[in-house]
Amino acid sequence: MRVVRTLAVLLGSALLAGCGAAPDASSAEPASSAEPPAPVPAGALPDGWRWESYGGVQVGVPADWQWADRGLRVDAFCIFDGREKPPAVARPSGAVPLIACGDGERLMKNTGWVVAFQPADPGTPDGTEEHDDRRTVRLAGVEVVVQAPPTWRERIAATIHQARIDHNGCPARHRISEDPAARPAKPADVTSLRGVTAVTACKYMIGSPNILEGSLRLNGGAAARAVEAIAAAPAGGGPDHPDQCLPEVSYGDDTIVLIVDSTAGRSEIAVRYSGCDHRGFDDGVTLRALTPQTLAPFVGGPNEALLPPELSGEPEQPSTGAEPAPALSVGPGR
Repeated sequence: MRVVRTLAVLLGSALLAGCGAAPDASSAEPASSAEPPAPVPAGALPDGWRWESYGGVQVGVPADWQWADRGLRVDAFCIFDGREKPPAVARPSGAVPLIACGDGERLMKNTGWVVAFQPADPGTPDGTEEHDDRRTVRLAGVEVVVQAPPTWRERIAATIHQARIDHNGCPARHRISEDPAARPAKPADVTSLRGVTAVTACKYMIGSPNILEGSLRLNGGAAARAVEAIAAAPAGGGPDHPDQCLPEVSYGDDTIVLIVDSTAGRSEIAVRYSGCDHRGFDDGVTLRALTPQTLAPFVGGPNEALLPPELSGEPEQPSTGAEPAPALSVGPGR
C-alpha cells in the first residue's frame, strides 16, 4: 500500500538522519528558548514566535520549532528512543503506526518539546486538562497537546484561541472538503495573472471533520515564481492512476486551495494531489498537470503531505514480495 511505503521511507530517512550519538530528547531545547518570554496580550505573540493553525484554532510557538508527524512523534515515540527530537509542531498525516510504546507519551523525556494537533473526539466539551508534562486544550472541535517545561507550557497554552480565518488568511472551513470536485469560486486563468504579490496555500481535510489542516504563505518573488510554474504546466491534469483505487476514494484525504493575490485581484486555484485520480492545478478555467517541482512550494512545513513517488521526487521502491515489517503497519488515519 502507498501509505505503508511512504511511512517506511519516512521512518528510514528519520532513522538515518539520527545515526550517531544523539542527546536525550529532554535536552533538545529550541535555540531561542533559553528563557520563556513574558506573558503577552491575548492575540499577540512574543518576538521571534510564529502562529500555527489547525481547524479553527491557532497556537503560537517559537519560530525555530520544526514540524513533525503526530503519529510518529507522540504515539510511536519509542521508534526514535535515544535520538534527538527537536522541538516541533506535529499534525496527523493520515497514517497511524500501530506500535505499542506504552503509556509514556505524556512525558517530555519520550516526546521532546512538542505541540500536537488532532480533531477532538465528537461530543467532547471544550476544556483544559493537565497530566504529567502535558497540557491538553480542547477548543472548537480541535485538541491541542502542549508538552514543554511548566513555564513554557503556560506561555504556549496562553496563545491558543479560536480563529475562523487563520493568520495566513485561510478559512477554517471550505466547501472543497465536502465536495472535492468543486471548482474555484473565484476562477481566473492562471496564464493571465500578472503582478502576483502573494500566494496562500490552505490545506483541507476531505470528508469529516472538514477542517483546515495547515497553511503557508509565499510572498513577492517566491509567490510569482510559483504561479509562473503552474501557468507553464501542460493542460490536462494528472498524473492519474484511476485503476489503483476505488472511485469513492479517488480524491484522496487532502486537498489544497491556493489564494492568489495579483493585479487581477484575488483568485483561487484548487490543488488535488492526494488521490489516485483527478490530480492537477484547477484554476476554474483549465486543469493543469502536477510535477514535484510545481507542487513542492505548497506541501512543506505546516502543509507536509504524504506524496506518491511521481509527485515527491523520490524514486519508486522496488517490490521484494516480502510483507512489511510489523513496525510499519498502519491503521486508519482518521
